[in-house]
Amino acid sequence: MKKNRRYFAYRSFWPELETVRRFGEAGIDTIAVFPANTCNSLGEPYSKYPANRLWFNTFDFTPVAQQFDDLIAVNPKAEFLALIDLNSPLWLSRQLPGKNGDSLTNLSEAISLPRWRESTEAYCDAIVDYLESHYGERIRAYVPMCGATDEWMDNSNGGAGPEKQAAYLAWCKEKGYPVPDDVPGISKRSHFGFEETLRDPDGDAEALRYWRFTSQYVCRTLQAFANRIRNRCRREVEIGAFYGYLLELGGDWVKKGHLALEELLASGSVDFVITPGTYEHREMGGGGGFMLPIGTIHRFHRNYMHEVDHRTHCYNRHLAPGVNDETSYWADETEDIAGMRREMCLSLIHQTSLWWFDMWGGFYQSDAVFAELARMKKLWDRFSRADYASRAEIALVVDADGASLVNDTPGANANRFHRDVHWKLNQLGTPFEPVGFNDLMEPGVAERYKLLIFASVFELDEKRLAQFRQRFAAFNGTILWLYAAGISDGTRIVLDRNKELTGVAYGTPGLCRTEQGSSRTYYLHHPEELTVPVLRGLAREAEVFFWTEDDLPVFANTALAAFHTAKEGVRTLSFPEDVVSVTELFSGRRYPLKDHRLDYPFKGPDTVLFELHPLETP
Repeated sequence: MKKNRRYFAYRSFWPELETVRRFGEAGIDTIAVFPANTCNSLGEPYSKYPANRLWFNTFDFTPVAQQFDDLIAVNPKAEFLALIDLNSPLWLSRQLPGKNGDSLTNLSEAISLPRWRESTEAYCDAIVDYLESHYGERIRAYVPMCGATDEWMDNSNGGAGPEKQAAYLAWCKEKGYPVPDDVPGISKRSHFGFEETLRDPDGDAEALRYWRFTSQYVCRTLQAFANRIRNRCRREVEIGAFYGYLLELGGDWVKKGHLALEELLASGSVDFVITPGTYEHREMGGGGGFMLPIGTIHRFHRNYMHEVDHRTHCYNRHLAPGVNDETSYWADETEDIAGMRREMCLSLIHQTSLWWFDMWGGFYQSDAVFAELARMKKLWDRFSRADYASRAEIALVVDADGASLVNDTPGANANRFHRDVHWKLNQLGTPFEPVGFNDLMEPGVAERYKLLIFASVFELDEKRLAQFRQRFAAFNGTILWLYAAGISDGTRIVLDRNKELTGVAYGTPGLCRTEQGSSRTYYLHHPEELTVPVLRGLAREAEVFFWTEDDLPVFANTALAAFHTAKEGVRTLSFPEDVVSVTELFSGRRYPLKDHRLDYPFKGPDTVLFELHPLETP
């Protein structure tokens, strides 16, 4: 099996040529480049270079050559991740019916239009042919970009013109579902028949089918363009895509079309999937994190690209006169370095790729920051080429089938099922991993963990229920079910499932414990009652190893462990029994351990990275 590359790269919308030069001096030669033709969500052009897609089958790639040549001029060793802008230029959205042809705002409608597909396929072929013939020896990967913020997100809110309607009816026929006369109306699409919290698989069946169709429709379009690019290249090249934001969108994963991650990965169309770092845990003391279940990426032997677009204190927030980016940002250079270290450690330890996203410039300016980037690149080169087993003993278990039931309307607090639990797990002082329910069905996967938190496993058809029973019959760990345990069988609500799987009736208040086979099982109907102390108590009972008693984010595998804190002070760090000494890699200082512990003096804010030594070496 081909081993995926683990990229350590730079990206910017704008031609930050001096920054590219300095990244090159730090040893970072891989650059994500975006020859864009469209505007961002603020209405500003993505690129400072002129458009290259001028009209139907009319292209001028002179600006593309200039963009690439400018980068090569400041870093002759540059290699590229080429991002392909498939979104509708303004002229195309005007030429297509109504607003349906604007793929940035109405992705699932635009992709249903034959004229959109024909025009966009022709452009995709033309720019790939041009790039292959002129820069192919430098291009390591292509990334097809489309939808809202070019991240394959659908903002159509379920709207459908006649072409999308026809695609939906054809999909229903293909799947063997009843073929309706039309797509479900907005009142049906927005109905949640079970306690106004979940879609009822019976009463809301039509809406549920339609939303699942939307994800599959977006996913299959992405696959088609990915395959088109790969076939066009006729050489070994990687394909990446933004997709699968199951942990982040707070329920909007349903409307945005991001529920078909497993289908995308199983198709083989992409080699890596990209998401920004979670927006909810970026402050000092937060643990950062990925927007998708990393366990699913590993199960399909794909790679993940962690986009670090975290705003530093000096980032350019002025896109144009009167147009400002008001996103929260780190306060000063100390926070910048602590935050950048945290995101690099997260990626390095989880064995992903990473790019530093400079957006509109100014993110990386000081000598200290560039010295830090050079230091991180050396560590990346040293440790990213080997595979290390994770030391996480807790898994946050999410599920696309269950998530598709969740009420995603404003005020419904869909965040309590994924995003909020993610934040709390970052405060435990021990590592965890987000995984998919289906990942646990693979031999040996569930046994890696001592505590499993089933955050959105609300739907289990008879096949998956049987798999669960067989797979977990001898599981000797702790399971926590949140809200509802598999109460949908895919066609109706079966409340008795909750008692069958947890030992207590659906809706039982408080934290309830039962013994289910060889495992301890807990049920908590209200996820908002899952506090950090409650989680810590469950983890202790499950005999999870705590790397610190403080509320610090921790990432660890068999070679490395990282700790992040917002505050200075001495903290006691604990290491597994097989570790007898550690080296803090940012400083290069080696520390002996006493009783496998180390009292470490943190600066504040701070992130430290330890190499774990199982035996004393000179």
